[in-house]
Amino acid sequence: MATYDWLFNMLGLRKWCDAGASDGPMSMAQLLAKTGNAAPESGFSFAFPSLDELNKACGQISQTRDVVKGLENGFLAIRPALRTVLDPITQPLSWMLDGTLYIFMTAPWFLIMAVILVAVWFSTRSLSVLLFNAFCLSFFAFVDHFEPAMQTFAVILVCTIISALFGIPIGIAMSKYNRLQKAIIPVLDLLQTLPTFVYLIPLIFLFPIGESRLYGIAIILYAIVPVIRLTDLGVRLVDKDVVEAGNAFG
Repeated sequence: MATYDWLFNMLGLRKWCDAGASDGPMSMAQLLAKTGNAAPESGFSFAFPSLDELNKACGQISQTRDVVKGLENGFLAIRPALRTVLDPITQPLSWMLDGTLYIFMTAPWFLIMAVILVAVWFSTRSLSVLLFNAFCLSFFAFVDHFEPAMQTFAVILVCTIISALFGIPIGIAMSKYNRLQKAIIPVLDLLQTLPTFVYLIPLIFLFPIGESRLYGIAIILYAIVPVIRLTDLGVRLVDKDVVEAGNAFG
């Protein structure tokens, strides 16, 4: 006797349930029970009313595998429509990543190192930082890891720029409107809590694994969170007197 036979009997649905008895493949538990090798039940057992448990008492209730298969087919059905919408939006990201990777892979090593070191000097004006970066780049070259390092640097460079372009305006808007901040904070908390590789799960469903925008989107989603948070926090912590003075001077 199934656990929830009494429920459908009490509701007067026994005839309806028996009319929908499934002739499909049995589950492993059903096969074991039929062969007499089922696991012994404890003295007191009241299973959770899952789909499989309800199906044992009423054949009209779909089994878990039927629902999972329906969800899978539903995702596969909407995939072309999602690709139609997302492909034009994410295509510029692919062009930026592929173009930057091409530049870093085809340019001579000494030119790349010179450009990076010049950029480090003008951004820090620190000789120690310049020497440290020169040492790191030289070390990668000595151990034959310069090309992979430049591939990583190219991807990080593009994703950092995009994160700043989108994250800073969002952070400024959050600092100006409390309702917007309350709406975005849970999303940022979720993005910051999930591991980076979790972002790839829905993206693999939408984009081929070999496309550069696949990992570019995942990196941007991970990197944009601190940009938004720090921008919001920085604007809110500006002294009110400074804000009033700035407004006074236009």
